[in-house]
Amino acid sequence: MSSKINVWSIISGHIMTLKDSSNGKVSLFDYVTFYGVPIAIAVLFSVFGIKVTEDANSLLVNFGAIFTALLLSVLVLVYDQGEKLSCLKDESKNHNIELKKNLLEQLYFNICYAIVVAVVLVFLCLVYTFLPDQACSISLAKISLSLDLKLYIASPLILIVVLNLLLTILMVVKRMHTLLTIKI
Repeated sequence: MSSKINVWSIISGHIMTLKDSSNGKVSLFDYVTFYGVPIAIAVLFSVFGIKVTEDANSLLVNFGAIFTALLLSVLVLVYDQGEKLSCLKDESKNHNIELKKNLLEQLYFNICYAIVVAVVLVFLCLVYTFLPDQACSISLAKISLSLDLKLYIASPLILIVVLNLLLTILMVVKRMHTLLTIKI
């Protein structure tokens, strides 16, 4: 993959922010919240036969596109705040300055990750529109399989991405709130 579109460093950077801030250790609860819960909900929706409708698909494309633009503007704000903090003199080694710098670095990864996830959401919704509405049948020898691609593959993937994106946006909002309320 071209280094210009390789987003692995963004994904791994985001995953590294999912740790307990009090001790710096990996937080299993965060992993369950951001990945386990969306997967469990997506599986339940598939079990109950709930799939993304065409109207919901259209709304999700708009949601992904709008949030991509909004998150890019927030990324500029985070960059600007980082530049302002780097201009402060090191003589005043204030604990709050270091806390803000750490929070800004985490926010950078979280916002970039949310942008990547929003782009993936738009792509998955595009793929969803091209999938057949009926189940696909595959016959091998005397075995015949029928699989509804929208119900069992595309809809769960879209739901996992949407829920993960929503949870990540909530985390970004919470961290922005913390960043803006810390006094230097």
